[in-house]
Amino acid sequence: MFLTVGLGALLALISGCVSQEQVKANHAVEDYFVGSFRQSENQLKPLAQKPDENYVLNNERLGSAALANYDLDTAEAAFLRAYEVINSTGVNDPARAAATVLFSENVKVWKGEPFERAMLNFYLGLVYYMHHEYDNARAAFENALFKLRDYGQGGDASDQYRQVESNFVLAYLMLGRCDQRLGKPDDARKAFARVVDLRPDLRTLADYRRNEQSNMLLVVDYGFGPEKMTSRDGTIAGFRPTPREEGPIPLPVLSVDGRRVNVSDAALPPIDLLALAQDKQWQSIDTIRAVKSVLGTGMIVGGTAYAATDRRPNPYVALGLIAGGFAMKATSQADLRRWEFLPRTVFIIPLAAPAGKHDVRIEFPRMPGMRQTWTGLEVPPTGEVTFYFRMERGNVGPYSWPPPAMVKSEPGNPATPQ
Repeated sequence: MFLTVGLGALLALISGCVSQEQVKANHAVEDYFVGSFRQSENQLKPLAQKPDENYVLNNERLGSAALANYDLDTAEAAFLRAYEVINSTGVNDPARAAATVLFSENVKVWKGEPFERAMLNFYLGLVYYMHHEYDNARAAFENALFKLRDYGQGGDASDQYRQVESNFVLAYLMLGRCDQRLGKPDDARKAFARVVDLRPDLRTLADYRRNEQSNMLLVVDYGFGPEKMTSRDGTIAGFRPTPREEGPIPLPVLSVDGRRVNVSDAALPPIDLLALAQDKQWQSIDTIRAVKSVLGTGMIVGGTAYAATDRRPNPYVALGLIAGGFAMKATSQADLRRWEFLPRTVFIIPLAAPAGKHDVRIEFPRMPGMRQTWTGLEVPPTGEVTFYFRMERGNVGPYSWPPPAMVKSEPGNPATPQ
């Protein structure tokens, strides 16, 4: 009796805390999708410090918002915290694992699907790359190429797999660029060759000379990543929409200083996260969900059969079995948490531009209102500069460079608020 009451109180307390934190997270997500990146970042900062089951997710969200806000130091720290937890051992310890079995998968520390983990490493590498820390960037892009699980066929396919090489083209492409800037031409050529092996249509984008001569790199996030869906009983997670449902990825049109720049041969989407989400190699197999669902169904069937017997059944036993079965199935609901800020694709556009300031406009003619304009983007006399664009209908600009988050506070010249 006391155990039941105590357990109920604990669950109520947990539910209250989760719902309150979730409301704050939802507000941050809403702000992000209307282009209020600074507001989203500020709301996520305290959430990202809480060592709870959403620690990784909230730090990934914070990293995305800070990157779009050009607060690169905050983005780097957030992505790094998420990376460290994902790659540490003992995070989901026995006590937390037991709670997962008893209550819900949402009690378990969220680490994301394999494609989400690959994107975490990509964005961490991108921030390092923007800071010209090419050694660190290379390590992050290399970490994005972790081995994948190629699951077999048959009834026990979920338990049998072999490891295969990653087909994450985005990381190979950036790996080649890092190797060029680190003075490793042979390694760079191997990385670019791997891009062409996987995607022959990206031959121009992966051209060694083009990337070597580039001094202005545009990284453009477009669209929305996949959402998790469930079956009718909520036990099996799938991903929607599919690439077929969403249609082809539209291609960008680029203008520099008011003049159209032909990038049609290079501005192709290196990845489609909607497609990756459909690939079993990029999905996590969580057998405990299926086990709990089967056990729950068995308890319901058993309780119903027991109640229907000719002997005099104990109604409390029958009800207990049925109630327990429904409870077991209820806790087998798929974990629908996801990194909402992921795009559908990331365009990598290498340019060779004269040193000085330039106005850049990116638009997607097939998508009305999908454009963004920046003025005064500065290309240095030597080296390379990287600019990041998150395409949202609510943030068309024009924006002036440098953005407020990059303006250092100086005596008599405080940073301008966004």
